[in-house]
Amino acid sequence: MSKRKEDLRSIRTKTHLSKALLTLIDENKHKFEAITVNMICEEAMVHRTTFYKYFEDKYHLLNCCVENMQQKFEQYTSVEHLVKPFQCMIGAWDYKFALTILECLESSKYFKISFENRMKDMLYNDLCLMEENGTSLPIPKEILVQIVGNAISGLAAWWIKNNNQKITAEAMDGYYKAVINTSLFER
Repeated sequence: MSKRKEDLRSIRTKTHLSKALLTLIDENKHKFEAITVNMICEEAMVHRTTFYKYFEDKYHLLNCCVENMQQKFEQYTSVEHLVKPFQCMIGAWDYKFALTILECLESSKYFKISFENRMKDMLYNDLCLMEENGTSLPIPKEILVQIVGNAISGLAAWWIKNNNQKITAEAMDGYYKAVINTSLFER
């Protein structure tokens, strides 16, 4: 019974810390780099030692937030991920959160490697599922992961950095389709 209570308390504390970070990001008062662990703890009303009980640093907390957002992204099918990735992104992530991810990709090598590996794993899994469902891929999966991953990453970075939401996700998917032959995935 006490184990169960502890688990619920841990979940609640992690949730409060995640919400605090997202609130600080959403308020747009500070860029991610300027946000401190103390600010997160103050917003969550959690002691700093409690923060370090669950997270190594603010990047680890952000990574956990990304994992939670990825669960929303995974509500879409493998084909949707590969054919309309930008509509999936906007359906799963808040625009300001996406800006924060980009900022962290540029400033933290650890976060960049972690994020890119997560994306490549997801793309690889999507391609494996498609093959299991009878789609024949004319290019090895490992090569497709690199090509598609780089196209999505590059376009997403440009879009988030320069767009201010003037170009729709549908339009970005159109540009992506002009670069990537998405008919490979729609069979």
